[in-house]
Amino acid sequence: MSKARRISPTQGTRASTAAGKSPRLDLLQAAADIVAALPDAVVITASDRRVLAVNQTGADLLGWPVADVVGQAIADNVSPGERAHVASREDRVLGGETQRYETRIVNHRTGEERDVAVSSGPFRVAGHIIGTVATLRDITEPKRAQETLARSEARYRHLVESASDAIVTLDANGRFTTVNHAAENISGYKRDELVGQWFAPMLPDDDLPKALGHFQQALAGETGLFESQFYRKDGEVRTIAITYSTPQKDEEVLCLIRDVTDQKMLQEQLIQSEKMSAIGQLVSGVAHELNNPLAGISAFAQLLLAEKRFPPDQRTAAETIYSEARRASRIVQNLLTFARQHKAEKVQTEINQVLDDTLELRGYELRVRGIDVRREYDESLPDTMADAHQLQQGFLNLITNAEQAMEQRDGHHHRLTVRTRRSGDSIRIEVEDTGAGIPANLIERIFNPFFTTKPTGSGTGLGLSISLGIVREHEGRIWAENPPQTGARFVVEIPITEARSSGEHSAPAQVQSVGSDRLRVLVVDDEASVRVSLQRYLAGKNHEVETTASGEDALVRLKASKYDAVIVDMRMPDLSGEQLFERLRSNDPAHAERVIFTTGDLVNEQMRRFLDGTGRPCVAKPFEFASFDQALPAARRRA
Repeated sequence: MSKARRISPTQGTRASTAAGKSPRLDLLQAAADIVAALPDAVVITASDRRVLAVNQTGADLLGWPVADVVGQAIADNVSPGERAHVASREDRVLGGETQRYETRIVNHRTGEERDVAVSSGPFRVAGHIIGTVATLRDITEPKRAQETLARSEARYRHLVESASDAIVTLDANGRFTTVNHAAENISGYKRDELVGQWFAPMLPDDDLPKALGHFQQALAGETGLFESQFYRKDGEVRTIAITYSTPQKDEEVLCLIRDVTDQKMLQEQLIQSEKMSAIGQLVSGVAHELNNPLAGISAFAQLLLAEKRFPPDQRTAAETIYSEARRASRIVQNLLTFARQHKAEKVQTEINQVLDDTLELRGYELRVRGIDVRREYDESLPDTMADAHQLQQGFLNLITNAEQAMEQRDGHHHRLTVRTRRSGDSIRIEVEDTGAGIPANLIERIFNPFFTTKPTGSGTGLGLSISLGIVREHEGRIWAENPPQTGARFVVEIPITEARSSGEHSAPAQVQSVGSDRLRVLVVDDEASVRVSLQRYLAGKNHEVETTASGEDALVRLKASKYDAVIVDMRMPDLSGEQLFERLRSNDPAHAERVIFTTGDLVNEQMRRFLDGTGRPCVAKPFEFASFDQALPAARRRA
């Protein structure tokens, strides 16, 4: 039996090669070729941490020629801040563990640090670990791209979260997938309460078909905008504007949602303000026309009442005519005062009179609604410095609010009570109704702008906040309470202030009465009833009176003759009272100093400024004849 031979690892290969006449396969060379062709760097280090071998990719990564890398300490090619980390990992590899980690190496040629993913394992020879074999993959560019993407996502996430509008996404089934912080604020729901929920239950039934139609358009790739109402978690109904688009067609819908409730309230208030301005212009335009016939009615009623032989039964009728004419005049004046924008002007004001004027504005509505009005006034109240026009607006808001509260409570005999009394150094005003009262949880919110318990479209929620602003402007207080056995009570307290001595609010200068002096008077008014009534009254006072309906004719008369007084209407078709006065002031100052104006629109700011600038007296229409006795100039006519 022949002695057995030790077979080398390549002996079988040689035999098969010889038999098959194939090229000889060198396994070591094949392994070297494979390592050299790898796209990743391969670095073999000894136990002393110096490089034994490296492929071309590794040499390029480290920035050295292949021959120069061998023998280098691997730590010299690692970023200084990473050397301890790499050393601890390599210790574990030399202990037999495989390690995968990320670190940074330094390219010797460029000086640039590169990020690498390392997979390192033991390098064994004859079963003994003599070093490490590590593959290094350059991940610098992917990592930078990942960091850039992460920064971009963080930036846009911050933008979305800090947006004041709600930004949400919905899946194809209409369920919330993402929501931002503003969506929580607008809806009242927490994020985890919204995600996964269907949007439909949050919308009223009337708006749901429209919303579903737009949702289908969004899934089809369209972009659009629509408005809808929705229910907050607390049940409050808000109005939202929804802009939608489709980042992923048929899969996801992106919605930008803005709460436009306050904006729409402001729009309604602007429309209301424009309406009020239009009413003011309309009333201002017709006030003169209304007050002219009222002036005639009032004047002739006064003439009838002045007749000593007038029968008693007819006197009663004349007194009624006179009283109703004055009442109609007050209504016109109150409408004019309330409808026009009025610059704040605090003067000595009688609060009870302001309340009466305000109630008269709502008198018809109160009567037809069957609401009894009870006035419980303290007649000894002192006057106070206040803007009657502003207070009237504030009181009107309170009265209107009480009317609406009582109207909503059917089957009850309603009563509106208005009280005044002195409370220390203040005047206390109470407006009390017999409505349903104010819910305890809302009594602190009713003065907030835009807060209203009325149905949508029934109010702007600004009335009480406006009243609050007016009362604060007068350095007062206002609050609401629920008195026992009745509805709601609004209480206003306004401090009692004395008139200032600066003369800021002084009335136009007036001339003292002339007693029994006979004067020559020219009446200039286009209203025949006014001319005739004034002529009869002044003639009865032994004055010589001429009348004309034309401003131009008046100038001719004034040029030809001398008059002790010229009574001029502010509005006439050919020449206004202002134009006539300016001509007199330029060409005939003596007659200009004897002018007495009459007008039916003293609330007109432009007219008020003109009258204040002239210093001449003005008698408002409808007038009391006694006003002319006080206003007639004392100087006799010149010869």
